Amino acid sequence: MQSAPAGDSPPYLSLAITAYNEAERLPPTLTHALDFLTAQGYPFEVVLNDDGSRDDTAAVAERIGARFPGAVRVLRSVRNQGKGAGLRNAILATRGKVVLFSDADFSTPIEELPRLLASLDAGAHIVIGSRVQPDGTDMRRTQPLYRQLFGKAFRILRGSVTVRGVKDTQSGFKLFIGDVARELFAESVIRSIIFDVEVLYLAQQRGYHIAEVPVQWTNAGGSRMRVTLGHALLVFWDTMRIPWVHRRPPRP
Repeated sequence: MQSAPAGDSPPYLSLAITAYNEAERLPPTLTHALDFLTAQGYPFEVVLNDDGSRDDTAAVAERIGARFPGAVRVLRSVRNQGKGAGLRNAILATRGKVVLFSDADFSTPIEELPRLLASLDAGAHIVIGSRVQPDGTDMRRTQPLYRQLFGKAFRILRGSVTVRGVKDTQSGFKLFIGDVARELFAESVIRSIIFDVEVLYLAQQRGYHIAEVPVQWTNAGGSRMRVTLGHALLVFWDTMRIPWVHRRPPRP
């Protein structure tokens, strides 16, 4: 059974994406995701935030969306704000009962979504599509060595300061109960790539159940993340300041 995109009623699923200069990569990835969601049998929407791109990312997304009437909403940031801020814009504009966010390159294929939905149905509030497999294999080993070393140092810092017990906080494929996603992102302030850690930190403070489901993942290439001294200092600063920013007691 095929499903039409969501109309005036809130959809079952919202897919949130933030994109920066993704005009070339969007056509195959976003079209494939829309084809997949159309075939699932439930109402859905895609909310894509163009994070101040200097190319035709927004126009490309709108042209793709025109082939799926009512399915795609494109938001535009006046300037590049960072991945955390861009995704916050997209998620706060969603209406779905459940909210999935994915990287624009879909390094984790959209076909992994049903596995995350099953974990949400089993009682989780947040499900992470983890790149760490049941046998302990970490699919991030295909990344360049400098990113692997940077990632290991970051995980040591993150585990000692903020989020504990989560193997893959930086997965770009996460599913939330919709109201939980909008609550957590509304209270988040980090604009950089460390936004995942802040959101999961808030979730643990509030007692939400976080599950991890191993998924397939490929190092798609074309990443704009460059490990420079300035980038490393920003990651360190943002990670260290999360507990201080949210030092007030968690809400009931």
